[in-house]
Amino acid sequence: MTDRNIGVANHQNAEALEYLAYDEALRHTQSEISHQLKSTPAVIRRLTSHLSRAVGKNIRARSLLTCAMRQDGQLVSDAVQIAAAVELLHLATLVHDDIIDNADKRRGLETLHKKFGEKAAVLCGDYLVCLALQLASAIKPHEDRYSLIPNTMPEYLTDVLAGELRQNQNNRNFALTERQYLKIITGKTAAMFEASFYAGFLLSDETESFKYQYLELGRNLGIIFQLADDCADYQAPQKTSKKPVLSDFKTGVVTLPLIYALKTDRSLHGRIMRGIEPLALKKAVESSGGLAYTHLKITEYFVKTKKIIMLLPSIPDKKDKLIALLEQSAGLPVGN
Repeated sequence: MTDRNIGVANHQNAEALEYLAYDEALRHTQSEISHQLKSTPAVIRRLTSHLSRAVGKNIRARSLLTCAMRQDGQLVSDAVQIAAAVELLHLATLVHDDIIDNADKRRGLETLHKKFGEKAAVLCGDYLVCLALQLASAIKPHEDRYSLIPNTMPEYLTDVLAGELRQNQNNRNFALTERQYLKIITGKTAAMFEASFYAGFLLSDETESFKYQYLELGRNLGIIFQLADDCADYQAPQKTSKKPVLSDFKTGVVTLPLIYALKTDRSLHGRIMRGIEPLALKKAVESSGGLAYTHLKITEYFVKTKKIIMLLPSIPDKKDKLIALLEQSAGLPVGN
């Protein structure tokens, strides 16, 4: 197995750099992700290099690194490798999502399948999954809890795929209930956040008694993130969101703002079936309270999640970073 495969570019000096400050760990993680994407075998390098140009917010990696912070503010260096693995795994799901949705743009760039073809994009996504799992499995089990991390990725990936399958089965299902939708996004989006928080917890020095708080934090942030994205699909201009407006509706995905609007405006279903114009749909969802209701749900999750953070026995800097992640997930401006 080569250095590229096991991600030792920033991990070669693990013994010398056993612990890192958060900012240093984040820089190493971003460097590791870039290294992995730009040093793949020649047969796939054009595709992965293209992906490296579309820099994301790395919110899942930052979640993992934050949760991995110890009481002295340091992180074990293995957190870098696992954080990079999480982002690569997430990137793989985006590649596959874009193929399913036939999307033209992702993070402002042409999608992989549009530029290189569907077959090449599928194989690239599969490659990224394998690469992420290799990275996760290559860490040294310095502590008993570390041995749980390699199994965390595959377990949560199955939840993500199950959520995607449920979403696909419910395309254009305008009878979808809020409860059913929350089940979909708990897998599709929240599972990867929960995995990030759980893996970070395993790398931290937090006691086992706080495991379920971290699991709930990750799940809640994922739900908040998706609900905020649901609202942005109706509200954010394309320049800001870097994707077409109403992209969910155009691909048949029914989200919470529309679910609530259909429940309160009995005429909306018929108008949709007759071919409602995008602007008219946006106005209908807003006037029926769909966006206001979804923002209310975000607020409810936000309040209870912040309470959990404040009750953690963590250092103030760690709590501040967790709150900043929470605010970012909700689409709020953050100070750092």
